[in-house]
Amino acid sequence: MKNEKMHSKLEIYICNYDRPGEDSCYAKGSKELTDDLKKWAKDESQKGLKVVRGGCLGKCSEGIAIACYPKKEFILEAKKEDIVEIKKGLKEALDQLKS
Repeated sequence: MKNEKMHSKLEIYICNYDRPGEDSCYAKGSKELTDDLKKWAKDESQKGLKVVRGGCLGKCSEGIAIACYPKKEFILEAKKEDIVEIKKGLKEALDQLKS
């Protein structure tokens, strides 16, 4: 067994669960939202932010669902159109955690 320190200050898990024929975050566009946020997070100014393509968060009826740690908060009913607001909020949270 090996322990290694994680470098992220803020982690977000975006539900990418797909339930064919049922309500799911994936059907609402979570893959595209995740891809966009992953690309954005790799930018040098976002060091400390980790974006994870997650499984079901139990909030698909309120999806797209994003879980934020260590804040222990959900962003619910996210849409691709909300990307600017989501990025702004994540940047602010990351800045707070860095100080």
